[in-house]
Amino acid sequence: MPITRHSSCRFCVAVLLALSSCKLSDLTDLKTTIAGVSIGIGYSGYTSDAFLTLGATDSLQAQAYSGGWPSHTIYQSSIEPTRFHYLSTNPAVARVDSLGRVTTLSVGETEFTATVAGVTSPTIRLAVSPSASALTAEPATVSTRVGDTFAISIKAVDSSGQSVPDVIFNMGLDTTYWAVTSEPLEGSWKLHTPIVLHLQAKIAGRVRLRATVQNQRAESRYQVWVPVTVEPR
Repeated sequence: MPITRHSSCRFCVAVLLALSSCKLSDLTDLKTTIAGVSIGIGYSGYTSDAFLTLGATDSLQAQAYSGGWPSHTIYQSSIEPTRFHYLSTNPAVARVDSLGRVTTLSVGETEFTATVAGVTSPTIRLAVSPSASALTAEPATVSTRVGDTFAISIKAVDSSGQSVPDVIFNMGLDTTYWAVTSEPLEGSWKLHTPIVLHLQAKIAGRVRLRATVQNQRAESRYQVWVPVTVEPR
């Protein structure tokens, strides 16, 4: 009686032959070759603009990872900080030492990179604001009608109440969308004090506008709120 050979056996043999032709070093290289480097201030998981107050310190966090899927972490600055080389494009604004520690020195902007084994991260931009004590808004409350345009003046002040220019803040509100009023014509992100913002009332209702200093440190994100009431026309 003839013996029937299953096609699955031929498939298994083909797989074994294919695996035997691969070098173990090739598989290892996939996990040890650096495909990219990420950098952040305080956290290396993403690269985005960062903000600090003059005199503040923080640290760069970097991570080198392999290509392919799943990606593997090869080096981490939190474990091997001296393996990375850091660069500040404007050390007069903020310098970074060999351990990734950042010291802010003047108001302005700089960019940082981290390099390891010849691979350099994308740049991360740091904006340094002058020190201030609070944000103020004039008027403190707004009452308007649908279709009208209104203005709000935002200033940063020091402990003596004097205006502090070039403090960076963003503008938001306590609802999900800009439904009751429009966004400020001047924008809502990376605004500099002092500034007059112009908005338009869209529908009847109430909303609270919020100006918040942009900063990596939670204790430095002070705010001012402006309640707005919009009446029907």
